[in-house]
Amino acid sequence: MWHRTRLTERLNLDWPIFSAPMTPFATPSLAAGVSNAGGIGGLGMTSFTPEECERRIAGFRQLSGRSLNANLLLWGPTGNLDGQYSEMRSRIADYYREEGLGDAPEPATNGSSVNPELLEVLMATKPEVVSFHWGLPDQDIVQALKGNGSMIVACATTVAEARQLEALGADAIIAQGLEAGGHRGTFTDVDATMQAGLFALLPQIVNACSVPIIAAGGVSNGRSIAAAMVLGAEAVWMGTAFLRSPEALVPDAHRLALRTAGDASTIVTRLVSGKPARVLPNKLTRELADVDGGPMPFPAQLSLVKPLEASEHGDLGQLYAGQGAALTRELPAEDLMAQLTEDADAHLRAMLA
Repeated sequence: MWHRTRLTERLNLDWPIFSAPMTPFATPSLAAGVSNAGGIGGLGMTSFTPEECERRIAGFRQLSGRSLNANLLLWGPTGNLDGQYSEMRSRIADYYREEGLGDAPEPATNGSSVNPELLEVLMATKPEVVSFHWGLPDQDIVQALKGNGSMIVACATTVAEARQLEALGADAIIAQGLEAGGHRGTFTDVDATMQAGLFALLPQIVNACSVPIIAAGGVSNGRSIAAAMVLGAEAVWMGTAFLRSPEALVPDAHRLALRTAGDASTIVTRLVSGKPARVLPNKLTRELADVDGGPMPFPAQLSLVKPLEASEHGDLGQLYAGQGAALTRELPAEDLMAQLTEDADAHLRAMLA
């Protein structure tokens, strides 16, 4: 059967579907809904304290006895930004004043890593999968998590990145096509315009690596799940598809933009966070596009943009979405899983017939 793969066997899944651990949109209830329906739900751990991460995982465990994917983003500190990006800071500060949000904060310059306290939480809670974007942590952390029973998954946007991740101990690799919503997973500074779409990238990474490959990017319905599996994926990674589920913590303005999206509704920009990310354009991305000096590096840009979500008009938020947004449906996670798996199964059976 198409849905029996190395990943479903190891993780005790009924269906080879990962819901993306979209911070802050993915909640314990969303992840549990996906896992209870036979897939594997994802929860982002980035930006939360170790204590908050522990509570998020505990919240999932209260709702589901099945597998969980805990995800972390990794990046280095920006360094000193004093005196830099003055026009970008000024333009964003204008939004704060216009929206009655007070003074703009100082931009964040911190890095993100698996610190000892967070590692202790992951070792104690034992998520079945620990996944990473923007590379892998130090080998001692990778080996500690693997030795504790967690499967290590990491994201690649090129064949070279996939080979590097496999060599560093990844148990499975996400092949992220250019269609994917949210942040590009690249960690080698490859220009986004040179990165391949999923259906060009996926078979090349499958050929290059021996570990299971998870397909990400524009996978939004049963037909695209079927296509990814035919091209060699052993699971799919779906984010945008779950953003309209009621369990997702998505602002109303973001939900409306998803509901009205078409096939040409998204852009890849650094204006939202400082790293390339695919979003639905809004006032923020349109008006900041001509700022001299461009966006600040991640996470400085994100730290100034994120509070603008509190804008009364809802047009200054981070509207992450993939190119398959028009195919999304407003359904509870378990109901959506049932439709996705039924449709994928029907398409694959029809092809085999």
